[in-house]
Amino acid sequence: MAQIAKISEQVQLKSCGQKFYDHFANKMDRFAHLFPQNLKGYEFVEGNGFTHGSVMYWIYYWFVFGQNTGIPAEVKTRLMVDEPNKSITFECVEGDLLKDFEVFQVRVEVTDGGNSGMSSVRWCMEFVKKNEDVPSPHNYLQFGVKVCKGLDAYLSNK
Repeated sequence: MAQIAKISEQVQLKSCGQKFYDHFANKMDRFAHLFPQNLKGYEFVEGNGFTHGSVMYWIYYWFVFGQNTGIPAEVKTRLMVDEPNKSITFECVEGDLLKDFEVFQVRVEVTDGGNSGMSSVRWCMEFVKKNEDVPSPHNYLQFGVKVCKGLDAYLSNK
């Protein structure tokens, strides 16, 4: 079996980590409005909303070197929610990402520093490429960082 590769990036937050996590977990319906150039939309196709084991169907815009190509892509992800640790994992179970990857997971982990300014979010991608010609998904990692910074700016201005 191929070895799982990992890439990650951590971003310091200006907003409170708990506020960031709550928005991410409970108000995800606003993401398509906050990031219309990146996300077309999503819907739950299994489960009871944003809960452990639910499956989400996403339509997003394909990225090349971090730039929106205008080409829509689709993916279904199963959620693994760890509320006590403020961690959410999106496991790809179907869709365009699986053309290049046997395994593709995105984990978002929030560390809450309260009002101390020490809150952060870490985006971690675990993947197995279908072959060595497939580039590592750094463009998706940068997309995650962009969403994180945009959401943090939005929450800091509220």
